[in-house]
Amino acid sequence: MPPADTLPAFEQLRSLREAKGLAVETLARTVGISPSYLGLIESGEREPDAAIRRSLAWELGVAGWRDAS
Repeated sequence: MPPADTLPAFEQLRSLREAKGLAVETLARTVGISPSYLGLIESGEREPDAAIRRSLAWELGVAGWRDAS
């Protein structure tokens, strides 16, 4: 597993999502979580599990998140 500092932090999730032009609701529904839960992940209050991390990685094109455990 690569060191965590080589991957975008989940706190950067909002800027990654906005760079793709995705609304919170759109990305949340796509990965199968509520918009409020995605907001908690974006704010750093919640750590997504592996399945959510993989889905977010796929949607946002962040390859390293797919492999992080």
